[in-house]
Amino acid sequence: MENEKCKKCGSENIIMVEYDMMHPEYYDGVSEIVCQDCGARFGRWSGKELKDGEVEKRGGRK
Repeated sequence: MENEKCKKCGSENIIMVEYDMMHPEYYDGVSEIVCQDCGARFGRWSGKELKDGEVEKRGGRK
């Protein structure tokens, strides 16, 4: 995920989020990409923008 940019604002100021082991969608690796500039969150597998309270399903499941 090198050179990753925010799909919403183009910023390179992003972080990769791994859900906690107690999270129902825990995966041993990155689950979300979060922009530190605009606050947008994207699912690692689905690539879709996540709404408040929405989480990325393990492996991009629906």
